Amino acid sequence: LRYRRVDPTMRSVAVFLALVAGANAECPNACSGNGACSAYDMCTCYRNFQGADCSQRTCPFGIAHVDSPKGDLDMSADSLTTDTVINGSAVYPFGTEELFPSMKNSDGDVLDETAHYYMECSNKGLCDRKEGQCECFDGYEGSSCQRASCPEGCSGHGTCEHIETLAGDVTYALWDTGMTMGCKCDPGYSGADCSGKDCKYGIDPAYVDDDATARVSEQFYEISGGSATLSGGFPDDAVAGTYAIKFYDVFGEDYVTAPITISTESTSTTSAPCSDVVAALEALPNTVIPTGSVYCSQSQAQTAGVSSGHTYSLTFTGNPGYLKPLTLDTYLDGARETVAPVNTSATSKARTTVVTYQEGISGEFVDYFAAKCTGVEVSISGSTSASTDATHSDGASSTFGLYSYEMNSGYYLGITTAAEEALLKKCLGDSDGNDSYGNNVEVYSWDYGSYKIGGQGVGETYTYNLETPSSHPHAIKLVSTTAADDYTAGLYYLTWYQSTLNKFVLINAPVTTTSSTASYYVYTTDGVVERVIYDTTGHGQIIRGQKITAQPPITAYFTQYSNVMYTSYDVACETASYMVEPCLDKGDMLFVVDTTYLVDSQNVSAATTAALPSYAADSGNLYTIKKIYKHDPTKLTFSNTGYEDRFRIVLDQNIPFAGTTTTTSDVSGEFGARSGLTNVGVVGLFKFTPATTGNYEFVSQCSNRGSCLEGTCECYRGYATDDCSSVNVHAL
Repeated sequence: LRYRRVDPTMRSVAVFLALVAGANAECPNACSGNGACSAYDMCTCYRNFQGADCSQRTCPFGIAHVDSPKGDLDMSADSLTTDTVINGSAVYPFGTEELFPSMKNSDGDVLDETAHYYMECSNKGLCDRKEGQCECFDGYEGSSCQRASCPEGCSGHGTCEHIETLAGDVTYALWDTGMTMGCKCDPGYSGADCSGKDCKYGIDPAYVDDDATARVSEQFYEISGGSATLSGGFPDDAVAGTYAIKFYDVFGEDYVTAPITISTESTSTTSAPCSDVVAALEALPNTVIPTGSVYCSQSQAQTAGVSSGHTYSLTFTGNPGYLKPLTLDTYLDGARETVAPVNTSATSKARTTVVTYQEGISGEFVDYFAAKCTGVEVSISGSTSASTDATHSDGASSTFGLYSYEMNSGYYLGITTAAEEALLKKCLGDSDGNDSYGNNVEVYSWDYGSYKIGGQGVGETYTYNLETPSSHPHAIKLVSTTAADDYTAGLYYLTWYQSTLNKFVLINAPVTTTSSTASYYVYTTDGVVERVIYDTTGHGQIIRGQKITAQPPITAYFTQYSNVMYTSYDVACETASYMVEPCLDKGDMLFVVDTTYLVDSQNVSAATTAALPSYAADSGNLYTIKKIYKHDPTKLTFSNTGYEDRFRIVLDQNIPFAGTTTTTSDVSGEFGARSGLTNVGVVGLFKFTPATTGNYEFVSQCSNRGSCLEGTCECYRGYATDDCSSVNVHAL
């Protein structure tokens, strides 16, 4: 055999190459196929893999529910820092910090006061490194544990919704949008997990055992052929057909009646009797409306040329508490109208028109006017004929001769004795809820709810007889002393004291049919009424001696039977100027009343033009704001024939009177600091803030006289029926 001699140099090269090859193969587990073996025998892991051998998966990241520090990453044994200490890691390729992340905007600027950074499993779970899936802690779910789960899946009686959905019309845009979840329970169920079945609501029998009467829902609707001016009135506007009523119970569940027949072609009430309407309502399933509990009345104009529409009034005595307004469906056959004009000729201008509304009375759970002024009985005095001209030249001949240019219906409380007057002053007490203003007077420590302003009298003489309401008029409830039953509801009125004439002037007008001989008990409230103004002075309420534009009241425009108001200035707490006093928010309560309002100027001390009340409907109702927002300008906003319509308030009920009069003022800044000379409405806004005292929750589950167990009332001893609203004398 022949041997070839190997060059020692080549042997060294071969050994070196073998060593290099061995070195390249030293990355742990060959990086598990999930990375590249790099210098220093280190794996550079592919995206979403980590660990020395890239065998561990990275779990999804989400916005952290709770921030937490990562610890001493640089092992400096020093205090934790917000400086970047690790760069280029598999989990944090752009670096991370020991304490809390320093968040930056798109320009790289560090932001102050930040939180809820992106964290693995949103800091509410542990990462299964083998599968790359988050194992969420109890109460959290989602691929990155980013959602707070709904308890018990809402127990099958509700849906799991995001917090921004549960917020309804309120814009919710905080950090946990899309993360925090909650149950939206089906009607009749309650609790965080919707596991509680609600019981029937009833009126506390102790509430109506004296002179108090319960305000239960009284709702009106009218079906007609439209405006008599347009259609020509009866008989040209007659409509006929079938419709259905959608009724909402106290839980918000809706029920639809069987078709109801109507014809306005005849002036006889037998063409669409109340009995048909009541029968349809009481036939709804689950006895949602108890038999014999609906009081119905019907009216129709009997004169040619006047609208022949049928108007119905329905009082739901068996369904206490707040009820959503009725809705009517006149399209029972899909897109085909089932209540249509009788006159089908091409020249007919009749159009089926449906309106729903309430006149001063709506159902409620809490009586904020529960304190009876014992020893006082009043009447409603005055008239609409005291003045027939909307323009007044001086205080003595101002609206209805009561020395006031505005907030004056022409009516006032009739009080027969000085003793009753003294008692009433004591009952009314403080109107602004804060005596720090120093405006409480007399031994009764009460507010007038008004102040003297002076004004130009006859022959340009100056008189101090002229008075006007302050920011805080009084609110009262009048209950008939001869109420026929427990459901003859009291009506709300705003009032102020005219000291020159010693009269309690009613701001909102009673209807023209109000009896001047009827007597009423007076109920007062600890709550506070405050007129919405634009207060540049910082006083917090209207004070005398200010310029017209220093504290102009903010006003509104709306059409009759609408629930949308357009305010002269932005009043939403979220976006309004700090000068708006008070600002308004969803859930706030408002008085929107029919009274005398200034039109061509808000100068309450000068002769001016006024819009007089309509006296068509009781307007002293409390409305709740369902939505308040700012809309983009429309073609009406800055039009000479339009009106300011950017600032909108949606109420829970339709308003029974029209607020379509617009100002003729040529002073910029009046009418709630309106923009330039934009047309705005003139109706005032009065926020009502209930007190924590003097209230009575008279409608509740089991009528406050039993315990609710799994949807069934267990009545206390001495009380009976399914809602515990009846006194059982045999059990006492």
